[in-house]
Order: sequence, then structure tokens, then C-alpha cells
Amino acid sequence: MKHEEVVEVVAEWFKSNPKVILVGKCSGDFPEPDIYAQFKDNSIGFVECKPSDVGGREYLTGFGQAIAYATLSNYSFLAIPEKEMKKYKKYFWVELIGLLAVRENGIVKVIRKAKKIELKSVHERRTRAYGYYRDLHPYEIHQILESITHSKNESSRKKEIWKTICKLRNIKSMKQRNAWILNVKLLLRDLGLVNYDLSLTEKGFYLLQVGRSRNKKLYLSELTRCFLINANYLELLALIQRLNDIYTAFSTVKKFKMLLAKEILKEKLATTQTNIMRDLQDIPRILKELGLINDWQKHGFGYRYTINWDKITKLLK
Repeated sequence: MKHEEVVEVVAEWFKSNPKVILVGKCSGDFPEPDIYAQFKDNSIGFVECKPSDVGGREYLTGFGQAIAYATLSNYSFLAIPEKEMKKYKKYFWVELIGLLAVRENGIVKVIRKAKKIELKSVHERRTRAYGYYRDLHPYEIHQILESITHSKNESSRKKEIWKTICKLRNIKSMKQRNAWILNVKLLLRDLGLVNYDLSLTEKGFYLLQVGRSRNKKLYLSELTRCFLINANYLELLALIQRLNDIYTAFSTVKKFKMLLAKEILKEKLATTQTNIMRDLQDIPRILKELGLINDWQKHGFGYRYTINWDKITKLLK
């Protein structure tokens, strides 16, 4: 099994748990897990996933990551294919860590339940499993990354972000400062471009360098991959396609967004505390700017967004 296949199977397994209210697939770059799950009691679980045939050292590394997650989450799991679980489970001796064996047929077998860890503070709880997006254009994201490159701490990075936003949008008042900075921080975090202190991740540095190269096509391709994979917009596009297949077309864009919001809740990509309709005011705009969907167009007796699957397939190869 490939890594993404293990992640997909385990994510679906968590979604089927009635005690789970939110399931997100994360970047997987430590300290981010492969899967984030939030439960009704507000506890959270982190899951480290490994594919088939990567060797014992890699599975022990994964187990070490799962142990580290025990300092950040209430439940920590290691999920690996069943064949490797049988071979290596004797080395996974820390009783706190839950063990999940993943079968080729999509079934997850609990080898050991995770023990709940009572922590004074845990990793940030979330209300959505897709990237938080408000109002930034693709090349503005590069300008913000450029502005924080040489800043030494989070405070100075926030100052640079605000200076850049003021310049980009000709903002004169300080009233919107905190809201803008928070919106930018959440988006860059969800794209996998910054750490929690707003320092650049490896992906962030790479995207910065690609933007500096003036190769617009490559920059947009790399940024689009961040939206699709890191920010889970591929899952949102799959839900849009599901609605297109069921309804063919929609009478109004509001009706479409209401149906999409229901699907997002059903798939546990957001909690009931999330203003999904507010999110859907902005998300179609960035999907269009990245060339992932076409404009709201006439289709039969109604309208719909058409997804550019050819482009997505090429990007994900």
C-alpha cells in the first residue's frame, strides 16, 4: 500500500466513528501528523501513517513520531499495513500508543487501543479540515513569504505581514490589523508554508525560491499543489463533483453552496461551529484563480461550476 492509500483508508475509518466530529489529512511534516481527528468531548487524536515495504527503521521512526505526538494530543496512533504490523508490533511497546493495522481491502483493525493522555495544553483545536482562505491572490502570497524571510521572531513577522498587506490593499487604518494577520497566518499554516511562529517551512522556502525565479507557470503549479494537498481542497473539489453528478445543475449559486455545506459537514471536514457558508463566499474565487474550476456557467436547465480534472491530474502526477 502507498502512503496516501494508508492515509485515505484510516481517515475514512475515523469518519465512520460517531464520536469523531472532524477529520483532517495534514501535511505530515513533523510536528504535523498525517491525520488529525477531533472527538465530541473536544479531545484530539494524531495519527502517523506508513506505507508498505519501507523497512523496519522507517516503521520505528513512525512509532517514535507517534510517541512525540503524545505530548501534543490526547490520543496518538501508528497506522501501518497489516503485514508489517504483524512483523514489527513487538517493537511498538509503549502502551499509550494505539496501533492500527490497515488491510488492502480498506478495513482497519485495532491492534491496540490508544490510551487517553490528559494534557494541560494540546495542539491547536480546529473547526475545519480544509484550508482557511479569505482574500489573498496567488502572487500576494509570494510577496508575504518574501516579507517574512529575514524576520527573526513571530512578532517581527507579523509586523512585516501587516506592512505588506497595507501596501497591497492601500489600508490606512489599524482596525483590521489583527484580523488580517490572523487570516494570513491560518492560510499560510494550512498551506504548509509556515510553522506556528510564522517561520518558513521547507515547502515555504521552496515556493519562495520558485516565485523568485519568475517562472509564473511553475509557481502557480506549486502553489496549486499546496492548496490541493496540504489545504485539502482536493476533497472539496471531490464533493463539488459529487453534487454535479447527483444534481447535474443548480438553480442558484446559493442553493449549490447550501448543498455543498451539508456535504462538508457530512464528510466531517468541518464542525457545526464553522461558518461554512462564509467560507464558501471566498473559496470559489481562489479555485477559479488557480484554474481548478470554471466560472459559474449555464448547464442544461441550471448552472454549475465545472472542475478542470485534466489540470488536477497532471499536477498530482
